[in-house]
Amino acid sequence: MTTTVALNDALTAAIQRAIASGHEEGIQLCAYQHGQRIVDLAVGTRDDAGTPLQPDNLSFVWSTSKGITATAIHILAERGLLQYDDAIADYWPAFARNGKEAISIRHIMSHTAGIYPNPVLNSYEELRDYETVCTAVAAMTPLHRPGQTHIYHPLTYGWPLSKVVEAISGMLFGAFIQQEICAPLGITDLFIGLPASRQADVARTSIDVDPALLQATPDNPLPDPSIMANDPAIWATCMPAANMLASARAVARVYAALLPGGVDGVSLLSPRQVSNATRVQYWAVDAETQAETGHSLGYALGRANPHYGALPTAYGHCGYGGCTGFADPQYGLAFAMTKTRMNLHPEAPSLKRELAAIVRSHLTPVSM
Repeated sequence: MTTTVALNDALTAAIQRAIASGHEEGIQLCAYQHGQRIVDLAVGTRDDAGTPLQPDNLSFVWSTSKGITATAIHILAERGLLQYDDAIADYWPAFARNGKEAISIRHIMSHTAGIYPNPVLNSYEELRDYETVCTAVAAMTPLHRPGQTHIYHPLTYGWPLSKVVEAISGMLFGAFIQQEICAPLGITDLFIGLPASRQADVARTSIDVDPALLQATPDNPLPDPSIMANDPAIWATCMPAANMLASARAVARVYAALLPGGVDGVSLLSPRQVSNATRVQYWAVDAETQAETGHSLGYALGRANPHYGALPTAYGHCGYGGCTGFADPQYGLAFAMTKTRMNLHPEAPSLKRELAAIVRSHLTPVSM
């Protein structure tokens, strides 16, 4: 108990410093070790009125969505309902156009499919319509041979995978997430496709720079990403790579259920399947900076992403602006941080790294 109190005090102090700096407004932080929740914090505010952020409020977590989408695919793989080398077009025939016939589930999940640009749409408003976007994705032409090159797919990672899940399950992708991931874990604060009844629970997203200084990025087709993050029509659609709304409690609980022993008797995947899912698919070292990049099937990997863990056995996914969720088997640790202010300023410190380091400083590694 003393360790838990000291840990939470240290984390709260670090979060309060970050808020005082102006780079943060509201932070949710949750962590499990060996299936037991050891951190559950909500510090700061959720809107311009200064309303206190609550632990069950929902934040727009951008690409942290990708780890949950990957988990859905791995659940189907463990049940023998798909193989990672199956072609996307086996489940979504419309995808078999313009040289995409051989693109596999593995290629999409390892970001080697060659369809990394955003799909060509007539307007931002079309991004809000799932079937319109999927039609545009189906018409894309790969920019390289599948498997040849690893280039991150910010948005196009998601839609081919949701089409696979829907074809196999007969459910809408968001409904599959609710039934197969959230329900077994008792999670009520995680959505890809937000119901209108939960809109009031969403925390407002702000940014830490002047919007006039921003340009559009591959992650976000609008210069100011807070426009997309605060758009109820974006919340409601299915964008499995980037539009999940969740609490830190929910994201951490999913990752806790992927670690050995699970959480409260529930494991989403067997240890064997987690091993298959987190096996390295791509690893590279930048010749100039020596920075490492490592990806498995849908998860980014530790060592290349040091806050996930020092070893490549750690896995998870960050989101645009600084949110994150991951599992670190070395510590039996599941960790998630959501936030109401995106860090876009080039000098903004990495709060997720600081908080993850504080948590590990209070824990003992598992013998591996």
